[in-house]
Amino acid sequence: GKGHQADIADEAFVASLVASGKAALMGAAIRSISVTPIAATTATVNWVVDQPCTGMVVNYGTSTSYGSNQAATPASGSGAIVANLTGLTTATLYHYRISVTVGTYTTLTPDRTFTTA
Repeated sequence: GKGHQADIADEAFVASLVASGKAALMGAAIRSISVTPIAATTATVNWVVDQPCTGMVVNYGTSTSYGSNQAATPASGSGAIVANLTGLTTATLYHYRISVTVGTYTTLTPDRTFTTA
């Protein structure tokens, strides 16, 4: 019913609920995700959030366990956001996900990948 909250991992299902007006996203929508530029030991993760966020970070590593975190610039706010990843290994596949927080709600992107030069 109205006012209830749920954590649902099936993102396609959640997107269909939001699109149909049957649910509302309580976190922040993360869009326009890209990793550019990518060099041998650095990469820049870019995205956009349309509402003020209180915290933003990229989790990254060579597996879906991630293991490293990089705060975004700016670390809070809205608009175009970047996270500069450094100390990466040349010619290596990295997994990453973006985490943004609005109040007590955290939105995570699905796992994504890029390969260093």
